[in-house]
Amino acid sequence: MTESKNTPTPIMVSGLQRSGTTWTAKMIELAKEMFMVVEPFNLQREVLHLLKLKAMFQWWPEVDEERFWKLRNGFGLKFTKDELKLFYKENTQFKYHFYHFQRHIFLNRKLSKNMKPVIQDPFAIFMAPWLNKTFGIQMLLIYRHPAAYINSMKRMQWGFNFDWLASQPELLEKRLYPFKEQILEQASRGFIPFEIETQCLVWKIFTSSIRDYQKQYPGWLYFKHEDLSFSPIESFKNIYENLGLEFNDSIIQKIKNFTGEGNPANAKKDKMHTLKRDSRENIKSWKKHLSEKEIVKIRQLTEDISCTLYSDTDW
Repeated sequence: MTESKNTPTPIMVSGLQRSGTTWTAKMIELAKEMFMVVEPFNLQREVLHLLKLKAMFQWWPEVDEERFWKLRNGFGLKFTKDELKLFYKENTQFKYHFYHFQRHIFLNRKLSKNMKPVIQDPFAIFMAPWLNKTFGIQMLLIYRHPAAYINSMKRMQWGFNFDWLASQPELLEKRLYPFKEQILEQASRGFIPFEIETQCLVWKIFTSSIRDYQKQYPGWLYFKHEDLSFSPIESFKNIYENLGLEFNDSIIQKIKNFTGEGNPANAKKDKMHTLKRDSRENIKSWKKHLSEKEIVKIRQLTEDISCTLYSDTDW
């Protein structure tokens, strides 16, 4: 059991989509000191346009004053009465006023209890350095085996639009330059429904970014989804200690309930998230759902990067 510090640290859990960010954030939210903020950078989730995004996976080299305070309260760090009034001036619709009024009340109630946010957002991955430097948010980034990622995307039948990246020239030049030509080529196709070839490229782009972060920011937290799943108690004990959170018997039992053998290994059909899983059995469930031909193709297309993270025994 660890003792809690006086002030817990806010944290963002990010990584590639379908890499376990929701589950990981939920396990951190089990701590009484934390509350969860879900995907503020997700353009499709953000119905009332808190940040007025134009594309997924935003990267801003600079942030103006309005965007700064919107980011700050959107991430659950601070929300003043003056900022609430600015939202009221921005839009006259009642639903808009009511939405932000609720956010203001609920957030300040949590902050008054010295609670901190655990922000789950794969769409904020390129903003991670800026958010860490500006707001002091600890970063936890998750890798996932390419076959496991692609199996999950295949189950959901999710595609990708490379124009989300191609429409941001500075992102291409300063962070994604090694993949620039491939991104521009794929962007001309518009939204691409699920296919293994393009999803392998997506996996490489985002996994390479996390690898770069690990070299540049060794003080951040990095985990493989497979390690979290194989040893959830030890892994989350480590995370809790890094955040200054109390890791007690109640937390241990709750994590066991989410990850134990009594839970199903596979996700429920047509359901985006199945958080209660037999986590160890889930690690290689992709072997039951992908054909040998598909697995070979995935390995061939990702080998130049996946070999730095996964050995022959992981295939």
